[in-house]
Amino acid sequence: MNKLKLNNQSKKIVAILFLALLVVILTSYFIFRPKIVFLNKQPTVEINSTYDPITNIKLVRGGTVDDVTCNLEEVDYTKLGSYPIVYSYNNKTYPLNLTVVDTTPPTFDVKDLEIDAGMDVEANQFVENISDATTTISSFKEKYNFSKEGELTVTIIVEDESKNKTEKKAKIKILPKDQTPPTVEEFQDITILKDGNLDPNSGISFSDNQDPNPTIECNLDQLDLSKVGDYQINYTIKDRSGNEKKFNRTVHVKPRVNIGSGEQSSKKVVYLTFDDGPSENTGKILEILDHYDAKATFFVTGNGQSHNHFIKEAHDKGHTIGLHTYTHRYNELYASTEAYFNDLTKIGDMVKGIIGESPKYIRFPGGSSNTVSKKYSPGIMTTLSKEVIDRGYQYYDWNVTSADANGNTVPTDQIVQSAIKGKSNNLIILFHDSKPKTTTVEALPQIIEHYKNAGYVFEGINDGSYYCHHGINN
Repeated sequence: MNKLKLNNQSKKIVAILFLALLVVILTSYFIFRPKIVFLNKQPTVEINSTYDPITNIKLVRGGTVDDVTCNLEEVDYTKLGSYPIVYSYNNKTYPLNLTVVDTTPPTFDVKDLEIDAGMDVEANQFVENISDATTTISSFKEKYNFSKEGELTVTIIVEDESKNKTEKKAKIKILPKDQTPPTVEEFQDITILKDGNLDPNSGISFSDNQDPNPTIECNLDQLDLSKVGDYQINYTIKDRSGNEKKFNRTVHVKPRVNIGSGEQSSKKVVYLTFDDGPSENTGKILEILDHYDAKATFFVTGNGQSHNHFIKEAHDKGHTIGLHTYTHRYNELYASTEAYFNDLTKIGDMVKGIIGESPKYIRFPGGSSNTVSKKYSPGIMTTLSKEVIDRGYQYYDWNVTSADANGNTVPTDQIVQSAIKGKSNNLIILFHDSKPKTTTVEALPQIIEHYKNAGYVFEGINDGSYYCHHGINN
């Protein structure tokens, strides 16, 4: 009986202890349980996005989400990885790791290719305009044979750092194996002033039988622009199949002799300058100049070659021949420095074939202050205005205009009134010599008589003449 009673007491004690333990556990749970309940204890955010920490909170015990703060300072949304973030509420912290992920596959465009049989081809040659948040690599889906002439369709795979992939197809045309080196159609010696700036590739024309874009390299190791002399520079033109054409070119480094003066002289001189010729009006202009025993300067182009005999006639009569442009097409001339000098070389060679020398007096189409060139090559006039002088040229703007550029046949009186406004000792007057400029010819005698009566003489530009430079606007 006593034993049974003892067993019952033991059971009661165990039950009481169990209940007490349960109370302690439940009490501890309610006291120490997290005050913030998260939807996801391993949150993620897409790369280059931002993470809103509130959206990951399921419940806030004893408060609201407005009472919660989160420190995201260590998160770099631009890089994949896991970053510590810390929530804070009621003086307690709740650390989590935020993982920056990339789940978006790359986007890109493909382009078709044309190659020569046997060329090495990489997958990235087909790919352009890749868009992805991480670094990508391009590869072929399978191994392709590019050694046989014909056409192939290839599958390109672009994969990012998170293994997201995008596939696209492209076509490749394989031409016969190319063993013919590029050809050089044209190049001339380069003349440059001591300590000038050299563009070694200007004035060279080359092509290839199959490669539309062969490359050119120039070795300038033997060139010293600080010393007067003649130098050989070496070129290698290579096509996409590795065929090479090598040639040499001579650079003549000349002493730096400045042409003209930026300061006006005390002598009263008018420089009549005519752009855009020769034309059918050039002969009439020469007759008027002969009548008044006046000299002028003709900045010629390559657009009126049926009248090129007037260039020779003007030169033989003691007038100055200057260079304006070969094409006078702004979009071509001002496309690049190289394009400008290629054109300048071409008009210089044309004039040299007529009068035996290439003039060093030039006028920029639109003048050095033109802004239209900015449309084709921003900053090109800043470069050209310096480089033409480094190459031994001098450029001439104007300080008086006849305004005959305002239309094809500006009224004669308007031309006269505009052209006689000059008051300086040295006047450079802008005229145009082209077929429609008949009123320019009609106005010329009155203009010459006005300045003769004012005590001026009429000279062609020479190495000692005053030059007028406008402000550069591009």
